[in-house]
Amino acid sequence: MDTNKIILNWYDLEKRSLPWREPNKNNIDVYKVWISEIMLQQTTVTAVIPYFKKFISRFPNINILAESNIEDVLTYWAGLGYYSRARNLHKCSKQIVEKFNGIFPNDIEILIKLPGIGDYTASAICAIAYNQHKVALDVNVRRVITRINNKHNLCNTSIKKLAENILPLDRPGDFNEAIMDIGSKYCKSKFPKCSICPINNICKTFRFNKSALTNFNTIKTSKNKITRYGNCYLIKKKDDNKFLFVRRPNKGLLGGMLSFPSSLWVLDKNDIPNDKLFEDLIKHENIKDYIHHTFSHFNLILNVYYIIVINRVDIEGEWLDIGNARGQLPSLMKKVANLV
Repeated sequence: MDTNKIILNWYDLEKRSLPWREPNKNNIDVYKVWISEIMLQQTTVTAVIPYFKKFISRFPNINILAESNIEDVLTYWAGLGYYSRARNLHKCSKQIVEKFNGIFPNDIEILIKLPGIGDYTASAICAIAYNQHKVALDVNVRRVITRINNKHNLCNTSIKKLAENILPLDRPGDFNEAIMDIGSKYCKSKFPKCSICPINNICKTFRFNKSALTNFNTIKTSKNKITRYGNCYLIKKKDDNKFLFVRRPNKGLLGGMLSFPSSLWVLDKNDIPNDKLFEDLIKHENIKDYIHHTFSHFNLILNVYYIIVINRVDIEGEWLDIGNARGQLPSLMKKVANLV
């Protein structure tokens, strides 16, 4: 039996039930395919599912998404991380509505020019939503294809060619998703489940070069992450329960998200910069607590100050109850809010 038939037969019986997958191929919603692919960048399927459901409930189609303000979009993205994805999602929706009348282009060369859509996402949209003969080359697909062929350390172009050789003309979308499922469930980077993998009989690495698989079982020791330090300020009005919140700059980590005021994050914990306003406010205040948070490239330790003010604070922001603000906060700031 052909390789692609073995893979598709398994997929028909064992595919994952995911909220963005449509069993009826005539009813595939390209909008949902796009949203899911953007959310799945650097994020696991398990983590994405509840966010996807919540996001689609609030923004069920591209027109509603394009008409919404970015603050609302970021609120429904809060906690998912990598917030530039949400900003690009919003920009992209506006361009598709303005330039393409709300209809996703089915030309990969046009798609990859849209905000937040690279080669992988464009290929996934073309294959899954438009049934085009494209390979969406993510880490799972790269791993499965190289192991099937027992050809390792190849460049992406070469891996794509190997995948295209077995990509069926009639079901390219299903084939891409099948490879992703096999990579996620069996063909893992570390400790692959080769003995029960449904395609082990066609996997040349498993049959002829098992030693290559043991290389993936070695847990590599990553370099220690650097640690940054900063101050964060819980500023509360004396006569009510509202706290001061600000919007972070659009560029950078947590871009555009609601936040408690904070300093820059620096490497020297003894040289955390405060502007004069905060120096004056915290002069006689003690640190309430410390927050530890891990980002992909560094660790962060925040000194959290609790400050009660009587007069107006000369900083642009908004006074909100913690309960009303919590849903808009990224994970880091939710940790700070939990100290209240």
